[in-house]
Formats: sequence, C-alpha cells, structure tokens
Amino acid sequence: MIRSGWDDPRRMSLGSGRGASPSRQLTERPAGRPPTLSLASRLRAAFGRSEPDAAHEAVLADRSEILLGIAQRLSRTLDRKEIFRMIVLEANRVLATDAATIRIVKDSTLEVVAWAGISDEQAARLPAFRDDEGWFALVLRTGRPLAWEDVRDGEPPGYERYAADLRFAADLIVPLLHRDEVIGTLSCVSKSPRRWTEDDIAFVAGLATHAAVALHNAELFEEAENRAARFRVLQVAASRMNRAKTLESVGRAVVEETGRIVDYHNARVYVVEPTGDVVPIAFQGTVGEYEKVDFDLLRTTLGVGFTGWVAERGVSLLIDDANADPRGETIPGTADIDESMMVVPMRYDESVVGVIALSKLGLRQFRDDDLQMLTILADHAATALESARLLARSEGVAVELQRLVEMSSALSRSLDPRQVANLIAEHIARAMAVDECAISYWDRPAGRVLTFGYYPAAGITALEPFFDISGFPETVRVLEQQVTAIVDANDPAADAAEVALLKHDGKRMVAMVPLVAKGQSIGLVELLSTRPFTLDESGLALARTMANEAAMALENARLYEDARNLADRDPLTGFYNHRYLHERLGEEVVRAQRSRRPLGVLMLDLDDFKLVNDTFGHLFGDRVLAWTAERIRSTLRAPDVAARYGGDEFAIILPEADPAAAEAAAQRILAAFNEPFHAEARGPVPIAVSIGIATHPVDGRTGTELIAAADRRLYRVKKSGGHSLARTDPTVAPRPTKRSAGAA
Repeated sequence: MIRSGWDDPRRMSLGSGRGASPSRQLTERPAGRPPTLSLASRLRAAFGRSEPDAAHEAVLADRSEILLGIAQRLSRTLDRKEIFRMIVLEANRVLATDAATIRIVKDSTLEVVAWAGISDEQAARLPAFRDDEGWFALVLRTGRPLAWEDVRDGEPPGYERYAADLRFAADLIVPLLHRDEVIGTLSCVSKSPRRWTEDDIAFVAGLATHAAVALHNAELFEEAENRAARFRVLQVAASRMNRAKTLESVGRAVVEETGRIVDYHNARVYVVEPTGDVVPIAFQGTVGEYEKVDFDLLRTTLGVGFTGWVAERGVSLLIDDANADPRGETIPGTADIDESMMVVPMRYDESVVGVIALSKLGLRQFRDDDLQMLTILADHAATALESARLLARSEGVAVELQRLVEMSSALSRSLDPRQVANLIAEHIARAMAVDECAISYWDRPAGRVLTFGYYPAAGITALEPFFDISGFPETVRVLEQQVTAIVDANDPAADAAEVALLKHDGKRMVAMVPLVAKGQSIGLVELLSTRPFTLDESGLALARTMANEAAMALENARLYEDARNLADRDPLTGFYNHRYLHERLGEEVVRAQRSRRPLGVLMLDLDDFKLVNDTFGHLFGDRVLAWTAERIRSTLRAPDVAARYGGDEFAIILPEADPAAAEAAAQRILAAFNEPFHAEARGPVPIAVSIGIATHPVDGRTGTELIAAADRRLYRVKKSGGHSLARTDPTVAPRPTKRSAGAA
C-alpha cells in the first residue's frame, strides 16, 4: 500500500483498511481567523480523531521530548558526518525499524551518506538513483513523504534493483527540504509489513526538518571557514610577494601562491611596459600543452588578446568559454580546446602595471568567488611589483622599502580591522618621520570618516569617533579624486577649514593620502606634524605605496570580519542563528551568575505563518520574515541579542532584564505588530506573534532551562489563541505536546 505525504489531500487514509476514505486536508480551515492548534490537534483533525487518546498523547509527548533533545544536540555540532549519523541512529531507534538511510542529492544523483541497521558492505551495495528515476522522482516532484506498508500491494519504483538481502517489506521516505528544494531523503525500512502511523510520519518529518536546518548551518559555517581560510592564505601570499626583490621573483610568488587559492591548469603573470608591450615575467603549467610555453610566444601588446584587452582597459574578465569570446587570440603553437579563463589587472595608483591570467581545461571552471580572490591577490601583486621596481631603481630607498615589508609582515599577523589600522598608523608615521598619523574609514553614504587607528595609540582617546567632511573640501577632494594633498597652516592659499583645524589641534602641517582598494577610495591616511616637513617624489611614492598596501590590509580585515559573521548570521533576517544563540546565552548566563544581575529570554513564534506560506507562497513568506525581523529589531535595546531560532520562531536575549523589564520588552514587540504587513499588489496582511518569557534565575539557571521555560509558555499562549505573552506558569502546567520547531 503506497501513501503520499501526510499533508497531501490525494493520499490514502493512514488507517489500516484499504477502502478507507481520503483524509481531509490539514490546511482546511473555517472562515475567519484560524485557531492556533498544536501539532497533535492538527494530526487528530487530519485523521478524523475528535478526541485525544491517552496512549496516543503519551507517544506524541515522548517523541516531542526526543525531538527537542535531538535539536539541542544538533545545535552543538557543525560536523556533517556527525549530523548524518545522529539522524539515522535516532530514526532507526525511535521507530524501531530494521534500517535507516540518508541520501543527499549530488550532481542529480542520490548519494548514500549515512546508514543504521545495515553493515558498511551492505550500504555500499545500495542502488543509486538519479533525480528522474525510482521512488526519488516521486519525492522530488512532490516534496512530500511517501510510505509503503506492504510492497506486495505494489512495489516502489526501483525496488527491483535492491539485492535479495537488502529487500524490505515496508518503507517510509521523507524529503530533506531547504527553501522548498529537496536536498536529500531520510528513509526508514522494515523487513516485515508495517502500518505507518501519523505519529511515525510526523516524527520522521520533524527529524528531517531539524536535519535540513542543521546541514544548512553546517554548510554556511564551512563556507565562512573556507572563505576565512582563503583570506588567511592571501595574507601569507601578500607577505611573500612583498619580500620579493625582483620583478621575476614577484611573478614566481604570484603563480605559486595563486595555486593555493584558485585551482588552475596554467598561470601567467605579465608586466606592462611604458612602450605598450605586455611582457610575461612568470609562467606555470600543470597539464599537457600548458606545462611548457616559450615566453616569446606569450608577449603581446595593449588591446591584443584577453591579456592586452585587460591591460588596456583595466577591467577583469571571467570567461566561461575562451574559444567563443571574440576578444581572445590563440597562442601560436597551441590548439583550440575547451578552456575557461580569468584575467585580472594589477593596478597601482590608478595605472595598470601588470596582468594575471589563469586558464583551465573545460567550460565554466571558475566562479565569481575565484575572481574576487584573484582580484585581491592582484592588488597585492601590483604593490609588490612597484615595490620591486622602486628597489631596482635606487638602492637609496632600500631602507624605506624595508619599512613597507615590515608593515606588510606585521599586518599579516592580524585580521582585526582596528588593530590593523593602528599598525598601519604606526608604520607609516615612522617611515615618514612625522609626529602623528590617523587612519580613517570613509562612510560614503553618511558623508563622514570614521577614526579606525592612530599613532601614537594614546592619541585616539582624545578624538571623536567620526567627523563630517562636508565642511572640509580638501579632504573631500582627496577621497573623491584619489590625489595626495599637503596643507601648511602658514600658507595663506591653503584650505581655510583645514588650516583652522590644524591650528586648533596645535599642528603645523598635514599630508592626506587616500586609501584605495580595488580602485575605490575606502579611507584616508593623515600625516600630522607640529613642524614643517617636505615630501619629495620618492617620499610621496613611498607614502602612496604604503597607503595602497594599508588599504588592502584594512579591506581584507573587514572582509574577513564579514566572512566570520556569515557563520553567525541568518542571511534572510540578519539576526544571529541558532548555534550562536546557544553560545551567547551560555556566556550571558555565566555573566549574570557572576554579577548577580537578572537576565531575560523571550521565545517568539508567528501565529498562523503556515497559512501565509500556503496562501501567498514561500517567497512572500520570506518577505514577511524579513519584515518581522525589522519590527522586532525596532523595539530592542542596544545590548539585546536577537536570533532566528528556526523557521518563523525567534529568540531574544535580554541582558540585565528582570521579569518586569522582560515583560515590557515583550509588550513593545506585541505593539510593533499592531500594524499589518503591506505588500505591492496585495492588501494588508495581519501578522501576529506569540511570546513566552523566562528570566534568570527564577525560571532556570542554565541556557537550556531558560529556553525550555520560555518555549513552554510560548506554547501555552499559542494554544490559547496567540498574539499574547506569558511570563509565568499556571499552578499545574500541562505537559506540552509536540510542535514542529520553526513551522506554524
């Protein structure tokens, strides 16, 4: 007997009789505002149970506790193998089935990644299915659970491909969904015919939901870690390139260090000569014709081929099919083959000083992220090239360039933006022999600069954290036109606003150098002195070189900080994620215990959000969630911590909030939802929220206890109709039945 998903109106009844009438849809609701029902109540309604059965309720409550425990365990790990193993073991144990497996979609094929109840040798012999064949095609098409109670009543598609010792009599298959896309399946099988109850299906569906959320969090963390690792490699690469003393050694460092960041089959580094020639200085190949090429054959000129085109225009290229792009030219002596390319300029002081070209066999082999990394490395390489050229021109600047190397080395040891800015200020001030140096970041939309670093370090405490630049036209000119400007307070022709500021601060001169990263001004270096100083062409060149290096270091530190934040943030709402919430709550509990200060926790859940998704679609639902986050955020204090707990459920940590303060915060949130959500081409959509409140130490002394207490009260609010709050339990609290985490 085959049954489709438990919320599918086309499925057979989950009763044991084959002639049972179809169950009504779970989404059927009477006119008017739908009541808030627990999962158990919805299941009873769906399967024709008007009154709860005590044994049935006990099973639901027990499985609810099990799911909560699994969710908590999943929140403490970001290891994919551990997540897979935990899910199959728990599914097999709780349902008392003979085996359980997880398959993940990879390249349009279901790949078995975890199993329980069978040996590794048996798992290796499980049949593979494409996304258009077997039972997986049904799951992929519907996105709903499927169940077979007895394969003798009709074999599942693809059943014949199972070996004799792997055959089963009953099978329950639930999809793993992320953003409405099937990313895998969780299957539980029994060797004997079995009637799958609604409780079985609801439990496995809940388990699959937690698995999908945990896997998504693990993927986000892995992406952030990988990105952070690449930035760390960039720091090492920059340090090595800046230690190179010749153009050739810079080129060699580029091709070798690039291979640690981007996978390629061929890498070439060129310098642009004043004559317009584009000359190769380094080459590295790894396969076939890429291994050895005559340098003379690689030479080109401005505008000729991909390399010449980029050298002339200073624009990066990401080429999915090199043969199909008319800007390219075949290198003499090589064949036309399917090839992807990335070609990026090395820009220094707004001039293209060189080009890096990567090739790889096959089409569409490079990604946008690869291009970004290569572009950042190219900016470092440009600085290194010019450093090498300066060194070659004059031994007299060797000491000054050594300062640049020392700064690069020091900067490579930190990825904290403000620490990097302080290091930059110290190194540039010492190199330029000035009294003080300020490093500022340009907040372009706000028309101001933010003070990030200062030398000497003690001086930053006397400065404002930012200042408006609208009244300082010379500062604006330096930022917008990317020029260097020197202001002398004794010069009658100098900018009056700058002179007034210098005299107010007791300074005689300031030299302003823009911080330029990837062609954009990101900030400002200000060299301040109480006495006159001069910067000749060589000094200005060194100042610009150090500023360019500083800009890349500062930008990399900021990007690294953003990459780390990806591991802690929910991309849809901008709130912290489930994992970060538990870590931070643990820290706040310890702080509250030590300081003997109160701590509040709110658990929030949107009322009837499933109805919004079912009525308007999940894209509209995402907009509602983003709007919800903004409504919540508008009510919070600066120290409050908001997190998306899962789906349409949120959690708020309220440091130093006693029960009264926590209730006041909850009231502010409820009031924020008095106005409906407005969307184009639709009428107003009322959105309501239920809130449960817990405070330390009255309701719990650990983060887990506080979450559980607030969650229990949230459930009670939803059961009583929603759009309200609860901060205390009744004298006799009913044991909550299972409700799905993150789904209304």
